[in-house]
Amino acid sequence: MKPLQKVVACLCLGLLCACAAAAQSYTVTDLGTLSGFSSSLAYDISPSGLVVGCSDNSTPPSTPCSTTIPAEAYLWTLKGGMQPLGYLSGFDVSVAYVANDSGTVVGYAGDSQSGNAHGFVWTQGGGMVDLGTLTGSTGWSEAAAITSKGVIVGSSYISKGGNDQDDAVLWTGSGKSYQIHDEGVLPGFPHVYPNDINEKQLVTGVACQDTNCKNPYHAFLWSKAKPWIDLPLLPGGKFSDGEWMNTSGVIAGWSSSPKYPNGVSVYWDTNRKIHSIGTLPGGTSSFPGFITDSGEILGESTVPSGDNHAYIWTKKKKRMQDLNNMIPKNSGWDLHHAAAIDNAGHIVGYGTINGVDHAYLLTPKARR
Repeated sequence: MKPLQKVVACLCLGLLCACAAAAQSYTVTDLGTLSGFSSSLAYDISPSGLVVGCSDNSTPPSTPCSTTIPAEAYLWTLKGGMQPLGYLSGFDVSVAYVANDSGTVVGYAGDSQSGNAHGFVWTQGGGMVDLGTLTGSTGWSEAAAITSKGVIVGSSYISKGGNDQDDAVLWTGSGKSYQIHDEGVLPGFPHVYPNDINEKQLVTGVACQDTNCKNPYHAFLWSKAKPWIDLPLLPGGKFSDGEWMNTSGVIAGWSSSPKYPNGVSVYWDTNRKIHSIGTLPGGTSSFPGFITDSGEILGESTVPSGDNHAYIWTKKKKRMQDLNNMIPKNSGWDLHHAAAIDNAGHIVGYGTINGVDHAYLLTPKARR
């Protein structure tokens, strides 16, 4: 920033505006890819800065690790770079969703040909461990999130009364052994896919009427004490999804509405009232990836060009900020999605650089 810019004031229709020099800005670090792969994305960064995600050979506009091709999970650290986490035996796909501060990672490993998958937990000392399923080795499961104490939430296929279901499950561990607990489904929605669990063991996710979530699906809140709350949608909406939850139980997700038929980022407060946070200017839809304990929400929004841009939203500003406007103009990056933020303000996600999708790390610059 040029010295003169530090003292330039803005005047907007007679109202005093914040000086541009006070705005947060970031440097961008390319997290690269695993050996043998060309693309990557980051799903999460732990409070202390451990980054997890996956790497594959997808090409834009496909999102990395979203198609049925081989992929491998990774753990990235500032000192060690990107470390491959491997696969479960017989599988050629692994995806890491979340890491807690002890370095325990959860996700799923699968077969790109059959589509079968099992949830896994990974530790530095124990490697990748199969969490199993409700129906044994031939069943399906996915581990979505983990608490600081090691309680894991996810989903698993099971047949009940001749009907196929995907039930919410918890895994609890003792040493290297884990036990699966069937927590059932939201009434009327036989396919439940949790996305997050907080330290109070409140769970949110999406409940569907079919395995592909083609029919109306709803965000939910679940706990042992008050199981299965069907969260409200925006007025006139038919679809919603709960993506992430902070310590106090505020949930970030999205809901459709007549204005936003493809969905818009929302949050549910602790009274379970829904609030829309809109889109970037000119956007027609948005999708969240994370909410902090202070209420910051990160995700992606469409822009007039039709592209998806990564955003950050705060209660103080009450509007989305395009993270592409907060990095150096000559960086070469097009940031598509912001997935998570750590205690130091580092943001991870994925974007396009030199025509390929890579995971990135944004490091906040000191404000002047």
